Amino acid sequence: MESNPSERRQLDDTLKEQLIKMEERLTEIYELYSKVDERVTRLEEQLPKTEEVLGRIVAKNVTGVEESLQHKLSILLPKVDKVLAFYQRASTAPNSERQFHPARSSSAATTSSLTPSSSLNIQLPESATASAVLRDRCEENVPQTAVGSSHQRASSTPTFQNQFLPAQPSPPVTTSLPTPTPSLNIQLPASATSAEMVTECCQGNVPNVSPPAHSVQGAPASSSPSTDAPKSLLEAAEKGNVAALRRFLADGGRVNARDERGHTVLHLAASIGRTEVADVLIANGAGVDRLGPQRRTPLHCAAANGHSATVARLVGAGAAVEARDARGATAVALAARGGHAAALQSLLEQGASVETKDVDGRTPLSHAVRGNFSAVVALLAEKGADVNATAEGEDTPLMHAVKHGNLEIATSLLEKGADANVIGKDGDTPLLIATKLGTTAIVTCLLEKGAGVNAAGRDGETPLLSATKQGNAELVACLVERRANVDTTDKMGYTPLLIATDHARSSIVTCLLENGANVNKADINGNTPLLVAVKNQKSDFVQLLLTKGASPTKKNNVNKSPLFVASKDSHVDILELLLEAVQEFDRDEIGRSLRVAASAAVVWILADAARDVVLGEAGREALFASAAEGRQEVLRALLQIGLNANATDASGLSALHNAASKGHTSCVRTLVEAGAQVNVKDKPGQTPLHLAAREGKRECVVTLLEAGAQVNVISLLGFTPLHLAAREGKRECVVALMERGADASITTGLTYFMTALDIARQKFHYDCVSEIERRLFHRRN
Repeated sequence: MESNPSERRQLDDTLKEQLIKMEERLTEIYELYSKVDERVTRLEEQLPKTEEVLGRIVAKNVTGVEESLQHKLSILLPKVDKVLAFYQRASTAPNSERQFHPARSSSAATTSSLTPSSSLNIQLPESATASAVLRDRCEENVPQTAVGSSHQRASSTPTFQNQFLPAQPSPPVTTSLPTPTPSLNIQLPASATSAEMVTECCQGNVPNVSPPAHSVQGAPASSSPSTDAPKSLLEAAEKGNVAALRRFLADGGRVNARDERGHTVLHLAASIGRTEVADVLIANGAGVDRLGPQRRTPLHCAAANGHSATVARLVGAGAAVEARDARGATAVALAARGGHAAALQSLLEQGASVETKDVDGRTPLSHAVRGNFSAVVALLAEKGADVNATAEGEDTPLMHAVKHGNLEIATSLLEKGADANVIGKDGDTPLLIATKLGTTAIVTCLLEKGAGVNAAGRDGETPLLSATKQGNAELVACLVERRANVDTTDKMGYTPLLIATDHARSSIVTCLLENGANVNKADINGNTPLLVAVKNQKSDFVQLLLTKGASPTKKNNVNKSPLFVASKDSHVDILELLLEAVQEFDRDEIGRSLRVAASAAVVWILADAARDVVLGEAGREALFASAAEGRQEVLRALLQIGLNANATDASGLSALHNAASKGHTSCVRTLVEAGAQVNVKDKPGQTPLHLAAREGKRECVVTLLEAGAQVNVISLLGFTPLHLAAREGKRECVVALMERGADASITTGLTYFMTALDIARQKFHYDCVSEIERRLFHRRN
């Protein structure tokens, strides 16, 4: 009875937690092992020093060598005891299921000679491993010594033969003291993982100990370090030299020996596809499931490199097809990852599973899709692989195929039932991704397999919106034909028509309008396609939208209509199009547009459309606005149309007041030329000269005075233009007024009978004070 999905997930979570704990435990053991290795290394460093001391002792007193050696070794025994304790603790650690078989040394014997008059031979077992040496020393099995000819004893010292060569007796090698005895080196495969090394220690398979290379008497000076894989055997396997391989094996070579990286010869043969070599090795007892680096078997190596014949031979020899490497990958996964369809076929014919997941939760199909291996994907899908399987936090195979733009893989997956509407990790559907990438063929394929044409992504974007943004008219037509919603909006309220108009995609705009797009649908800010076209000065789009019923007066959220924008930005040709399209004029909108008109042409166009509006209140407001904003051309046009230059608003301000206060001298001259009164007063009794002096607009002050403005005119509050200029610290205006006859002695009760000079002092405008005093002095004299 199958368990339900929730129970399976719970079981998976439990297994993951247990695996994590096991990995943590193995890591602790490996750290312990590393400490042991450091201690052993320190002991190795001390051995040469000990032997050097022994050599000096022998040179002085041969008979005392054994006692001195015993003494020196007794110093090292406590440290060795601690090392053994570490090894023992490592060997009893739990969860050591990973296997790994380091090479072991063959037997040999050497003899060390002492000079000048006697020799000292230290005997150790020929095949001594690190653990054996340590145990011998801890049990006080001190190596025997032979001193001189009178103290000779049978002895042998360790030599370490390579395991890929047949075991042969080694000739004795003679060294002369005080040359140090070679230190011990613990060799492990370079690519072995921490868990593998720890497991090896836990199983008691302590790596071999071999001496480092050094020059010895009677050996070539260039002798290199001994390795577990002599080149002759490797070359025989690499070159497929079966005869040489058979000879090595017949001479006693170990069929399961490993190289310095931990590979057996069968691993090597499988990696390079030497099937005939594999046949010989298997026939001679090579382990087909031996683990190498990354816990890979020879079958893993053959599958990863696509050697189908070798795969078939290994499987035929009983290799475990479901074995997993350190990353949880099976041979099927490795073959799929490399795109090796033939090797994969060999494995599947032997019943290998297509649903296994590695430690990342990825299936063989997922790896094949990521690698764009169409043939492998088709083969796995045909064998029943779950086309919708996905690792946690990752996309489905179909999503990956779509992102890679691989139509063949996408089609293969869809035909085997892949979900065309799956939501990816980024919140998008396959159709939306294909649309963004512009892969029309995949879009068509997805639509034929039932993909939702209006399904939106995480940001609210639909395929049609995406195609419109990309400017892909072909995709837009394809989606519209599949009944995509032409008025769909994103989170900003943008419709496809508004986007196409903004980007000036004429063919897309036409397609959308022909398929019923709402021409007046606005975004969240109230902007319609027509308003966007007007802003962008696209008269052809304006005309097209108007013919489809776009409203020229529809306002956005800030009360701007297309007519208003065209008038403000002086888009004369667009303004004419808009006015032609208006059946009944909105007089208020004409007036608003007139107030912001940016050119005389706009004024004349609006006047032609609604002259009574221009000559009414809207025209007066436009007159005041153009004077205040310095739009001289518009001001002149309004005056030419017939607006009164002396018109005032409710405060008594005239257009001349506005122009003078803002410093627009050209507008002041235009108004004066049109007959504006220069001494007109507003309700507080201020003339344009008052305002120009108060605001420091010297040129306007001079222009007004030249036009006949009264220099000493007094407002209802008792101020003259000079009073205001002095109060505000406008020195240049003070100078201009006094040069043209301003009376600095005028006082007013409202200012405590203070003059302009008093006001300037009160406000600390000392530049105005000095200027007034200087000119008063000249007047008196």
